[in-house]
Amino acid sequence: MSPAGIRHVVVLVLENQSFDRMLGYVTLPDPSQKLEGLTGNESNPAAPGDAVKVTKTSAPEAYVTDPSPGHSLDDVTLQIFGQRQVPDPPAPTNSGFVLSYAEQPGKGGKPIGLAAGKTIMQCLDPDLVPVISSLARNFVVCDHWFSSVPGPTWPNRFFLHAGTANGLLDTPETPGQLRSNFFHSPYRMRSIFENLMAEGHTWKVYYDDYAQAFALRNLHRYGNLFVRFEEFARDVAGGTLPEYSFIEPRGFSAPGWPSNDQHPPHSVLEGEKLIANIYDTLRGEEAVWRQCLLVLLYDEHGGFYDHMPPPAAGVPDATSGAVPHFRFDRLGLRVPAILISPWVGESVADHTVYDHTSLPATIKKMFGLPNFLTARDAAAATFDHNFLLQARQVALTNLSARLTTTSAVPEAAEANYSQHQRSLLALAEVVAAPASTAGPGVDTHARSFLDQPQGP
Repeated sequence: MSPAGIRHVVVLVLENQSFDRMLGYVTLPDPSQKLEGLTGNESNPAAPGDAVKVTKTSAPEAYVTDPSPGHSLDDVTLQIFGQRQVPDPPAPTNSGFVLSYAEQPGKGGKPIGLAAGKTIMQCLDPDLVPVISSLARNFVVCDHWFSSVPGPTWPNRFFLHAGTANGLLDTPETPGQLRSNFFHSPYRMRSIFENLMAEGHTWKVYYDDYAQAFALRNLHRYGNLFVRFEEFARDVAGGTLPEYSFIEPRGFSAPGWPSNDQHPPHSVLEGEKLIANIYDTLRGEEAVWRQCLLVLLYDEHGGFYDHMPPPAAGVPDATSGAVPHFRFDRLGLRVPAILISPWVGESVADHTVYDHTSLPATIKKMFGLPNFLTARDAAAATFDHNFLLQARQVALTNLSARLTTTSAVPEAAEANYSQHQRSLLALAEVVAAPASTAGPGVDTHARSFLDQPQGP
């Protein structure tokens, strides 16, 4: 148990939203606490002499962004530096978001162009996202939390779990790409899950259709600790919630079950419902709530605008430092990050610089674990200084009731899978049949993801 009386840490990591897009226009009720948000004067060039100012949108159409903004290392380089090559010295300007989005392929594979590219400067009215906005106003917002890598989902999620991506920069999109690393050393990084277990602490990964954390090969022997999301509510109600819970959202849509990971083109509204569900589930069991910390995070900014230049970072390990074109020595863009608990203050803006390795670093400190994972988490700031000496009474309840929108939100098209979805399918296929290139469809993989032979 942590000194603050927190016995359960629950982490929800959603997909591909920047701080400014989700929280840039939120103001906190305590006037002494001011978020590093938007003034409305921030801009990005679309062409020489054509500066596109950031705008606040309250249109429900903004829930769905199609096509998805780019978020590969090359895309993010353009977004951060306004050019395709990293300058020397690497001085970020965050001036390439419009140019980057304008390049993204639309229908027919042609670039969407500058007119559509300018829409990347739209950030959400807090009333459009009442769940995350309400949590921001009632708890602690970490407004300098940066993703660990200026790139896509997989390396950033590895940093959350293991303090490193072990030199891996890409999200694999095919079984062949994944298989080349999966059965060798790169995906065998030691993780916070193993460090917890070594000291007798409990954990589970709750997943809906796929668990990207299962890409960590060392965890395969603990497949029984990867459980369906519906078990989360049962564990809370039954008093069996582990000390560390990691929740992965739904990555695919099916009739009546839209994706709730907020990865474009999936609706942001569905992610709001998931956040509210998790919060209300914890609030519904007072004994659990009084001993709980919920950490709401996003894996990376997903190509959406943010005005805060990302800082440099320490190289996590020798493998990462040996990558020729990127030494893992720069952070990615800011992401939304909120600490939610009766053990943290109300309406607090925490300006400490964090990255994803602050999560395992804080877990290590809270649970008295003996070892760090890499040099990155060893150097990371921890967020336990936000913990109070006594738990406070929290008035915010029934968060789901704040979702009162009646506007129709377009269903996310699933005709063409995103890179993230393709990676989850590849993972399921490699786990299910490592020697085969053919496999069943999404639904079959989803039902049997952890029940398949695990390969060599």
